[in-house]
Amino acid sequence: MRTRQRTRHPGDQKAVVRFTAMLAARRRPAPWTGCGDVAVRMGERGRPLAEQQPVTDPLALVLIYPNTETARTGTLHCARARIPSAWTEPYRLLTHALAGRDLPPDIDLTT
Repeated sequence: MRTRQRTRHPGDQKAVVRFTAMLAARRRPAPWTGCGDVAVRMGERGRPLAEQQPVTDPLALVLIYPNTETARTGTLHCARARIPSAWTEPYRLLTHALAGRDLPPDIDLTT
């Protein structure tokens, strides 16, 4: 018995590609080397303070809004062991999902 192959709507395909990239990033995280932004276990993007030494534990991180690149007020003191990887673009969807926020309007999953 043959089953018919269903074609995916282009908007659905975009969502699948983004979700697959996020899962791959979670499965094989890029190690943080002490510079650049970090993915924090709670699902947020952090940036070490400019004067921060990369070997300091805990790190003082400024949380970054993933859709605007602006810093939130205040800092988060985070143990290095709680940093799973360097920040990569696929984490953006996960960050908003974990925070219970809507996706930013600039993410277009339509055709």
